[in-house]
Amino acid sequence: MSKPINVYSISEVALSLDESLPDIFGRLDYKQTFRLIDQKLIIGYSIAIVAATSFILDKKFGHNEVIPYQTALVSFYFILSIIFWYFKKYVEKSTVYEGTNTKTGEKISVKTSYVEAEPFYNFVLSNSKGKSLNVKLEINKVFNEPGFLQTNLFYEWINTQLQTLDAKKNE
Repeated sequence: MSKPINVYSISEVALSLDESLPDIFGRLDYKQTFRLIDQKLIIGYSIAIVAATSFILDKKFGHNEVIPYQTALVSFYFILSIIFWYFKKYVEKSTVYEGTNTKTGEKISVKTSYVEAEPFYNFVLSNSKGKSLNVKLEINKVFNEPGFLQTNLFYEWINTQLQTLDAKKNE
């Protein structure tokens, strides 16, 4: 069993629920895909490579020799940082899980959010059929009083939401 969390800290609750999603969806025959994570890593590593190149150039050569290169590298760093910010804000948004059903091939995306000092955790479930479902999870439904996540209850809740999503008509 995992260690208990402070159920009055919504950020701890959110972290615990987000970390349990791959296991829950794995039990529901979904395989996690890492498309967004891979893209974010590529952008992040590119930023690190540009910064490292700038540092190495500055250490190896004289200041006056590398000014044109440093200008280009700083510009490139700035552009990559803007791309990274855009990716986090508008592409990834608050997506915490993406997966594909191993039996049907259906894709699912889960976005989560919370409002500080409210005992609800907001879920947006979207599938490849264009259906979307916004639901709120009451924290006390899946955590017991000492602060342990009741994974079976969370599994049943997610399963119910997926069935509701499948039964939903296209919007």
